[in-house]
Amino acid sequence: MFRIIIKLFIPQPIIEIINHILKRNIKIEKNFDNWSQAILSSGKYSNKKIFNKSKNSFLKVIKGEAFYERDSVLFFNKNLNLPLISLMERVRKNKKNGLLKVLDFGGSFGSTYFQNREHFSDKKKYIWDIIEQKKIVNFAKKNIKMRNLFFYESLPRYIKKNKPDIVLFSSVLHYLESPFSLLSLLKKKKINYFVILKTPFFSNKSEIKIQVNPSYIYKANYPIRIFNEHLFKSFFIKWNYKVDKLNWDNQIIDNINFKSFFITRIIN
Repeated sequence: MFRIIIKLFIPQPIIEIINHILKRNIKIEKNFDNWSQAILSSGKYSNKKIFNKSKNSFLKVIKGEAFYERDSVLFFNKNLNLPLISLMERVRKNKKNGLLKVLDFGGSFGSTYFQNREHFSDKKKYIWDIIEQKKIVNFAKKNIKMRNLFFYESLPRYIKKNKPDIVLFSSVLHYLESPFSLLSLLKKKKINYFVILKTPFFSNKSEIKIQVNPSYIYKANYPIRIFNEHLFKSFFIKWNYKVDKLNWDNQIIDNINFKSFFITRIIN
């Protein structure tokens, strides 16, 4: 109860300063030659601890006890992502029918959707699809009843029947073993827009490390990929996309820059 009261009345920036002082921040450590080695030294993002804590937090969102959750952490104040809403609205208004089909890859139980639900829950304006692990999808289908929010567990099967207007990766790509294979699958669909949020980059190298989480999030560590920014951008540019840096949802963790990009297909 005391923790909830703190979150209700103390601004998030102050909470982050307190976390830093108490050494409750995320750490990114070590170097590994490949993804398998990193898993052996840590664990997987798909483990039960993460699922159970995130699920229990989300149940409180459903009950109206919190506005939304992200990585199992509950947020008790309205904290709209106004830059994201503005970007989505700009893209949506450019469509003739005014309906934007969003694919939120790795969107958990709908963290971004519920954070901004007063804008994204309008079924005449948005269709919000989420690709997630099977256990999350099964839980969501039984417990989440939103008119324009849908869950899928297989990207290959999803894109056989669906073509999203925009794909959102909100702090997701760096936790995937084969992110470029996934991106290659999506770019074959000639999707017009990608939004890449809060993703770690080095300017001229790439590394595989371990993310060590403080216990208030969950007691689970897992591999994380730090992308080579030049190679990452080049992947899209060679397929005729324009890459623009976003000036929000950026941060620094252990001297690693987490950046955000808006990627647009150039149509000749």
